[in-house]
Amino acid sequence: MRKNIVLSLVVLLALSFSAQAYFVGNHSFEEPGTGTVKNWNDVPFWSSDRVQVDSGVESNWPGATDGDYSGFLMAGDPSVWQLTSTVIEAGQEYTLLVDARNNYTAIAPAKMGMMLYYDDMGSRMPVALAIVDLLGDGQNPWATYSLSFIANDVPISIGKQIGIEFVNVSAQASWIGIDNVRLVPEPMTLVLLGLGGLFLRKRR
Repeated sequence: MRKNIVLSLVVLLALSFSAQAYFVGNHSFEEPGTGTVKNWNDVPFWSSDRVQVDSGVESNWPGATDGDYSGFLMAGDPSVWQLTSTVIEAGQEYTLLVDARNNYTAIAPAKMGMMLYYDDMGSRMPVALAIVDLLGDGQNPWATYSLSFIANDVPISIGKQIGIEFVNVSAQASWIGIDNVRLVPEPMTLVLLGLGGLFLRKRR
């Protein structure tokens, strides 16, 4: 019995870290797959509030962490966002993960704003915000950044769709890269739920 419980825990941990990611459309910017695109509204699943000056999707430079393409955002351009199909559930924690880097900035560090929000009849209502300094320019060019939100902390968000948003908030002319966007549940929540099921089964 003890061996079965340990095996079940290993399976639960593996599932929690791999199979439970929520759907993010075009998460690595592989679409439309036509070279450089400087209008986010021409990139499937992604949107912006107005046309950008010099932001969008590109291949080859400065590389990518997943696939051949990555997104790029210029300071002063509007944010890029996506309303996902995931509905916020009570008791759940959601973590946004993104690979990002400083492509170029006149004055380091480049800064990225990232946001989780819920949709309120077309309005984006923030539930978590962060501004992070980005690595880049040849050494450790890509790094993974995260932002988390617990549904019960904002009860009004429960039952609404969750969205993700990114913006370059650097003070000077700069470009940042983003790639491999993921939205995942808190793994330990799934493990604890699985543990509860195992103990109930043992008691029966």
